[in-house]
Amino acid sequence: MLHSNRLAPEKVAKNFIYNYFPHCDGALLAGSVVRGEGTETSDLDIVIFDNATHSSYRESLIVSEWPIEIFVHNLHSYRDYFESDFKRARPSLPRMVSEGIILKDTGVIDAIKSEAKELLAKGPEVWSTETRTTKRYFI
Repeated sequence: MLHSNRLAPEKVAKNFIYNYFPHCDGALLAGSVVRGEGTETSDLDIVIFDNATHSSYRESLIVSEWPIEIFVHNLHSYRDYFESDFKRARPSLPRMVSEGIILKDTGVIDAIKSEAKELLAKGPEVWSTETRTTKRYFI
């Protein structure tokens, strides 16, 4: 639970988008603060869709006393991450997108959220016996 004097997460996230990504196509606030699981050490996970971005990237910042982790994608690169997360059976980006609170939308977010929800509903691929054995070894 959050007990600090910091500004509200959604307000900080919206201001961040307004100031740093004013021309993006869409943005979502996700992660523990959205799920109601935030703590004093939680960061703000912000997924940004900006078609002017040539390649996806991730960056850590501190704004208004909040650590912020941004995940920046263009309108195509996120699909590679969706697929990679699906194959690893660790759907981090699809989960963030599906649960995310919309901070900005020029009309692209609903379709991307639908893709994420479909991927999550499908569940992970069935692993071969060899893959299960390997994964069990690393546990």
